Amino acid sequence: MIYKDIVIIGGGASGMMCAIKAKEKNPDKSVVILEKQDRIGRKLLSTGNGRCNLCNEKPLKKDYHGSFARYYDVVANNMPAKKVLSEFSKNGLLTKTESEGRVYPISNHASSVLDVLRYRLENLNVEIICNTSVQNIKKNSKNFDINTDTETYSANKVVIATGSLSAPKLGGNDSGLNILQKLGHSVNRFYPALSPINVKNNILNTLKGLRVQGKVSLFNEDKLVKEEYGEIQFTEKALSGICVFNLSTYLPGINKPTLRINLLPHYTKNSIIEIINKNKNLFKDRTLDDLFTGIFQKKLGIAILKIAGIAPLSRKNSSLSEKEINKISDIINNWEFTVDKNNDFNKSQAACGGVVGNEIDANSMESKIVKNLYICGECVDIVGNCGGYNLYFAFASGIIAGEDL
Repeated sequence: MIYKDIVIIGGGASGMMCAIKAKEKNPDKSVVILEKQDRIGRKLLSTGNGRCNLCNEKPLKKDYHGSFARYYDVVANNMPAKKVLSEFSKNGLLTKTESEGRVYPISNHASSVLDVLRYRLENLNVEIICNTSVQNIKKNSKNFDINTDTETYSANKVVIATGSLSAPKLGGNDSGLNILQKLGHSVNRFYPALSPINVKNNILNTLKGLRVQGKVSLFNEDKLVKEEYGEIQFTEKALSGICVFNLSTYLPGINKPTLRINLLPHYTKNSIIEIINKNKNLFKDRTLDDLFTGIFQKKLGIAILKIAGIAPLSRKNSSLSEKEINKISDIINNWEFTVDKNNDFNKSQAACGGVVGNEIDANSMESKIVKNLYICGECVDIVGNCGGYNLYFAFASGIIAGEDL
């Protein structure tokens, strides 16, 4: 059996930052990261489309969901975004702030973020053991026994920072959640978040790759849950885009979810009817597939007509009836999609789920169930919107845990 003072399981964003702060505070103690992948920080390299949106300047409680979200203010007060960014600054990372408070490395490469973390770990002599899978953890009277696929470790304190099931090709898994459950914690199982939302609609095949600006609303039956504005992307089987990603965090627990798109959210339905009538007269001698000239991309216009049941498209615009124009305006104003099962973690940037909030001390990230056990990052039941909120929480919770070890 190999003894270590502090064992951190998981070498992602929260695990690396936790190890740095733990070693800075306890330079004479042995700190080791056990990482399942062949290198640490692999998932970090893919964030922000490879640019790494490492933080948001003004993360707020309203930007978070999950059972730990109610304790978010405690984390933010103890470790505000400014302090998180100062940790990177003192280790050599230059950052820049873009729209909506999103912070990126000035290099525009995620590798810059990973490199400053790796080099700091090396300078502190934090031991990193990769290609090591933790099978089980048992708590005895004094220490933890940690069984891996190759060795058994004994540690006084343990941190679980294994991430979630999101991006399984980059190492995402639920091993940490399973271990925590065996140690007595209550957990909410992982569900894809910040992901496209699969919908049932045959017309999507014709719209694949199209992007439009609009409003997308999530309903539970006829009750509005949340609405977002922004760019909506059509894929073969799903709706995508940041506004859709943010809505995906609300899907767990919704019985009958539907999405509704408003393609012209700044116009009333009567205004839309006036616009259609205007184009009907402007292009009266042209066929219906030209009705939306100057308004929508042609294949989107054709899709709207098909959904409204307007046929054949070879008819002239002048033939449109008042009833048909009303149907068309309904689709533009309130295009409804039935949500299909959303279970593809490969396309998710994060995950809902984790250890329930009231079992973690937000001031230290220590377990309230098992003394000297700490939980941070995606293993906590909290997920943020797009915009650097999740990496901020990962780094902040890692710092808080590391400083308490």
